[in-house]
Amino acid sequence: MDLNGDRLIRLPTADTKLDYLAGFWLWIELLAADDYIGALEALYWPRGTSWTPEELKERVTTFFGGDAPWSVVVPNERLVGVIDDASEFEPGDREGVGWFMAQIPLTTEPEDPKDDEIPLMGLAASFFVRRLHDEYVLEFEIFHV
Repeated sequence: MDLNGDRLIRLPTADTKLDYLAGFWLWIELLAADDYIGALEALYWPRGTSWTPEELKERVTTFFGGDAPWSVVVPNERLVGVIDDASEFEPGDREGVGWFMAQIPLTTEPEDPKDDEIPLMGLAASFFVRRLHDEYVLEFEIFHV
């Protein structure tokens, strides 16, 4: 794995909720594609991470338990809007560190993720948004219960 390398999600240095969410949805696309290596490499880990891709997948897809397996999906535009509207955002502070939290969309019925009736659960994840050179990067903070 190449932490903090070329696969980092890089954002413009504008403190806007839309820019932060654009990075978040790029990360969700990696999770939905079952690319947990890419998902780890897409985030900034200033002190490294002890998680393997398999551990990240397990943390995300078993959070809600149950017999049916959970999958990350990119839902339809309306549901993406619901997730975006519910997200929380704090622009960068004096040190240039912003923060936001959004819901990772999970379902036990991933066959048609664009279906408006898809049963979704949201796993809240928060991130620091830090300046790295001339861009912002996402630093994972925590999953929220």
